[in-house]
Amino acid sequence: MAIYCKDNKANREAKNMTQGYVIYRTDTTEIVSEKDYSYTGQIHKTEGHAKASLTRIKKKFAEGLKNKRPYGTFKFEGLGIYENGKTGRQAEGELTGEMIDMKIINTDTYFNNIEAQEEVTNMMTGKKFKQSVNTPGFMSPSSETYWSM
Repeated sequence: MAIYCKDNKANREAKNMTQGYVIYRTDTTEIVSEKDYSYTGQIHKTEGHAKASLTRIKKKFAEGLKNKRPYGTFKFEGLGIYENGKTGRQAEGELTGEMIDMKIINTDTYFNNIEAQEEVTNMMTGKKFKQSVNTPGFMSPSSETYWSM
């Protein structure tokens, strides 16, 4: 039996808003934010605000790529495509300078039709359940951080 866990702060706030916009990765459907660890800053009040945020993310990626030191990292490195055509943990080689595709969409459509669910295992019970791909580690029963707080 799968348990549906989709209750993080960003999701609750999105449901309470009349209309908002998010930027999401088309490959994983994860929400992208230009702010560090900001779950409230991921939801933009207007489409124009979301477009401006996406422009800033792209500029920061290009700037970080240009100034990157060997074996160093920069904030938006995870949005880059590597030589083997992958991102994140599957990436190998150097960054190509290209970014993954990102789109802007309203919150209703995103949370109802686009946001993916991932199946994870509860650390304490060993039971599998589904949660949003946007669930932070400290709010997921599949994470050691969740159980140590």
